[in-house]
Amino acid sequence: GEQRYDNSAPKLTVLEQSTEPGAREGVGSTVTLIVSAGQRIVTVPTVTGMTRIEAQVLLEKDGFDVGDVGETNSDAPAGTVVSTRPQAGAQVSVPSTVSLVLSRGPAAATLQMPGLIGRDVASAKLVLTQLGLGDVRVTYDPFATSPQGSVVGQTPVAGATILPGAPVELRVAGAAPGQVPGGTP
Repeated sequence: GEQRYDNSAPKLTVLEQSTEPGAREGVGSTVTLIVSAGQRIVTVPTVTGMTRIEAQVLLEKDGFDVGDVGETNSDAPAGTVVSTRPQAGAQVSVPSTVSLVLSRGPAAATLQMPGLIGRDVASAKLVLTQLGLGDVRVTYDPFATSPQGSVVGQTPVAGATILPGAPVELRVAGAAPGQVPGGTP
């Protein structure tokens, strides 16, 4: 007869026969057997770099079910597969389940706010621009006793954890450029 994959029957175990067990047949009649080929073992395919849907289609075509789907930060584009459990290349019986791990995209890098108090405002702005902090607001304090144009206060404070692009406020000693202290331009 033939062999069929069967995860529950050991290899070469009879699964079916052409005549019912216990039936009486004449000597020399043919009995066809269908026997187990054992478990079907296949290799987990490589699906990294695929979208979830593309990976699911390929896995199901190969006899797998898609299990849990998790996420992790990765340099891979968001939504693409970065790993599987079991790993690609593993030999497993089917049907079985493969879990996917998708990329969330790269983690947002965090920075530590530098200490800018005492620097001149141009130098402080340059440091912030080099760190990717372009949203810098400057306010002037005409009553500060530090040298004119020097930073006397900052928000966030030195050492604080910040994200690139976060707004920064600098308080600078003296009057705003073009404004006479104690008067109008």
